[in-house]
Amino acid sequence: MSQEPSKQIFTSLIQGTVRGRSEQGHTNSGGRAFVKFRIVHRTGYRNNGRWVATTPMEFEVTCWDEQQMLLARSLRPGTEVLVTVKKFFPYLDQGEEPIINITPADIVPLPSNTPAPSAPRQQRSGDLVVSPHGEKIAADAWPEVVTDPQVAHHR
Repeated sequence: MSQEPSKQIFTSLIQGTVRGRSEQGHTNSGGRAFVKFRIVHRTGYRNNGRWVATTPMEFEVTCWDEQQMLLARSLRPGTEVLVTVKKFFPYLDQGEEPIINITPADIVPLPSNTPAPSAPRQQRSGDLVVSPHGEKIAADAWPEVVTDPQVAHHR
């Protein structure tokens, strides 16, 4: 009688906000490279029509796959991500605080809810800017594409 390989019954997905920058490292045994970052998962429930926030849960996500490591290095604090869990591993950190480490099967950055940045502020008539060559020029005559404060600044 042959046995079929075990089938996955469910998939765990965790949506969270990236907290801090990613960290790179190597294992002590074998020197295998990894990149890890933390996410905060916030949840809650409705009680009599009002939203009640529960205590946020923090997870550490450790990436071993080369593609995931590239993505993890590019994530910035505040980015919303959806992590498909391959494996959970609970442990106590150095401060004896419980941590749940996730080995991801997949990581997907989610689109931001924040509006796109608006057009740069128009210069006020009468403002002067200093060109890279030291010339003082009326701001309304200066090209609007120059927005680098190191190249042009108000005087």
